[in-house]
Amino acid sequence: MARRLHQFRYSHFNEKARWALAFKGLDVERVNYLPGPHAASIRKLSGQTQTPVLEWDGEVVPGSAAIIEFLEKVMPERPLYPADPVMQQKALALAAWFDAELGPKGRRALFCATIEDGRYLATLFAGDRSWPARTAYAVMQPLVRPIMRRSMDITPAAEGEALRAVEEALDFVARESLATGYLVGDRFSVADLTAAALLALTANPDHVDMKRPEPKPASVSAWLSKWADHPGVAWVRRIYAEHRP
Repeated sequence: MARRLHQFRYSHFNEKARWALAFKGLDVERVNYLPGPHAASIRKLSGQTQTPVLEWDGEVVPGSAAIIEFLEKVMPERPLYPADPVMQQKALALAAWFDAELGPKGRRALFCATIEDGRYLATLFAGDRSWPARTAYAVMQPLVRPIMRRSMDITPAAEGEALRAVEEALDFVARESLATGYLVGDRFSVADLTAAALLALTANPDHVDMKRPEPKPASVSAWLSKWADHPGVAWVRRIYAEHRP
């Protein structure tokens, strides 16, 4: 039976699923899609258009949070959910909050700053394709950008709110991890994984799945410089170094 992760190469929600699979010691085939052209295939597979989607022995599980929940059931070793019910409820609530508040707003803030760099976006999402495919996707960017703007609400009016959400999330992880280094209790959990994966957009962690390709355009370098000295970014990098296989 097939075990595949259908994904975008550089995406914080997709990174959550990759991280959970790796943390559980699971090596599944990755199927990479190009944002925009992906929609028809993902809808046919899962009935919706968002990635990631996990195929697992005939089951289809869309969404990073649902994938983590599924993996906790089929592979309970190395749990991401705390054993204590109160701690588990807190970890899941935090993960859901990061998904709802930080996930879309962090993505929006980043793309507001970088969406005009079409060739770099083509490198991010089509870097594993042939040269003709990469070139074609780069040429398509003027057509893809309006779709991305509409689907992610990438507007000047929304940018300020999105930037505030990113800063608040960085402040939160820096503050809440002071006592133990973690967000819930004294062990790594789904709350830390979710926060670190979604904040990887600010930290450019030294991991092959999320480190930005070089050379980075000025817009991406400026975005990363904006957060470079924040203690929340230092926390993200530490969590990656210690817990991201």
